[in-house]
Amino acid sequence: MHPVTPSPSSPRPGATAHPSVSHQQRHDRYTAALALLGSPEAIIRLGGALALVELADDWLTDETDPQEHGRRKAQTIITTLCAYICSPFQLAHDYERLMGDQPQGLTPQQARRFRAEKTELAAEAQVRGRILTEIHDRVRWEPSDGGQPATNTAPDPEKVTAGLWSHLRFDFSGAVFFYPVDFTQSYWGAGANFRGCTYRDQARFTRSIYGADALFDRSVYHGEAFLSDSVYRAGAGLSECVWGADARLVGCVYEGNVNLSACTWEGAAYLSDCTYYGYTYLADSVYRGDADFWQSTFYGTANLEHCTYSRGARFEDSIYHSAAYLGDSVFRRTANLAFTVYWGAAHFGGCVFAGQAWLDNCVWFGGADFSGVKFKKKTDFEEARLLGAADFSGASFARVPAFTDGVFNAAAENLFEVSAKSKQPLPLAGGIPQGARALSAAERQVLAERLQAAGAGRETNAREFEQPRSELIRWVRYEVAGTPDEAEADSAGVFTEAA
Repeated sequence: MHPVTPSPSSPRPGATAHPSVSHQQRHDRYTAALALLGSPEAIIRLGGALALVELADDWLTDETDPQEHGRRKAQTIITTLCAYICSPFQLAHDYERLMGDQPQGLTPQQARRFRAEKTELAAEAQVRGRILTEIHDRVRWEPSDGGQPATNTAPDPEKVTAGLWSHLRFDFSGAVFFYPVDFTQSYWGAGANFRGCTYRDQARFTRSIYGADALFDRSVYHGEAFLSDSVYRAGAGLSECVWGADARLVGCVYEGNVNLSACTWEGAAYLSDCTYYGYTYLADSVYRGDADFWQSTFYGTANLEHCTYSRGARFEDSIYHSAAYLGDSVFRRTANLAFTVYWGAAHFGGCVFAGQAWLDNCVWFGGADFSGVKFKKKTDFEEARLLGAADFSGASFARVPAFTDGVFNAAAENLFEVSAKSKQPLPLAGGIPQGARALSAAERQVLAERLQAAGAGRETNAREFEQPRSELIRWVRYEVAGTPDEAEADSAGVFTEAA
């Protein structure tokens, strides 16, 4: 997605003519506004900021001036406003002290100083918060049809009208936001840089669109963070962040690569119902609250290795169209990975499931690597379909795992020799886990044909094979029976279909 820029052949949004205004007059206004922005008085600084906002609007809407010239002048103003937001404010370091009640036992002089500092911090928060509001008003998108924007769903970038400032660059890197941040429904056509920021209050970026790289790396969120239902049309960098409270990144669409690795999630992490089209890097993270990834779709390789989940972890009903790496992770409580489909190789090697592990009704078309995994509570593989090579070598079970009505591919190179330290064996019957059955020859034939039609096993754009993949999943789940009697009956029908 290219940065949003009004067409040179059409009027700019809100365009007006200013025939009597010279460039020198605007330069003088800019100089005067900068002087106000440096005032020791908060109310005067606010006046300077608002004067700059008005001047940027004038540059962008002046039909008498070349569009590119006006854009450059407006960009200079945006850079100035961003620099002000990012500039240090000493009292922000005492945010928690000054946001609380006056301490007991202060001398009269100390009490007066406390009240003065508290008032000064609040005044500066008002100035900076107002600047963000003015920016937000000008990067906010609206539905192209003039209707009301839908809620709880990611916007379609092709069906919105970007804001007047949406095509400009915004760099807030390193800013300390000691006031609420609300950029809900924003369109950042040239991307946005929020790298290394600190959010003392709530941060709201819901239903936003990023036309270029969105950078949020190495940030600290002390309050709740709302980033749901957003569209990232290029790269998304959110690595090495500390999410100090509940964080909501539900329903997002990542069209490029995304890096959400090395994060610490102190509250609940809500990342369900997201779609990842590029390479997804979610490794090396710590989840101290519930981690929710259910109903996610990964088209590119997904790397979720070396993570620690202290509370519940939900990954059920997801689809991995390429390789999935979830190995060497620790699940301290219940891990729900049921009803998930893996088209490529799935790597769980070295994981520790300290709580119950739900892997029932999953489908593995590629290899399923559970080598060296420690299952310390109930382990459920009931009605699972392991159609590639299944590797349980060196795994250990505290309880006998359940494979009731599961299906394996006996023609694959399966490994079932568990660790000598395993408290429970992995009982086999006919060379596969007890309670499961092997694919029939007819089923293997149909599976091979349908896998080829679904573009599995080779570098391809999985989106081009949505229908054959959906049909194959339905066939595997509902027509490949898990019990021997049903399998014998179904084989004749499958063989007829294959013929």
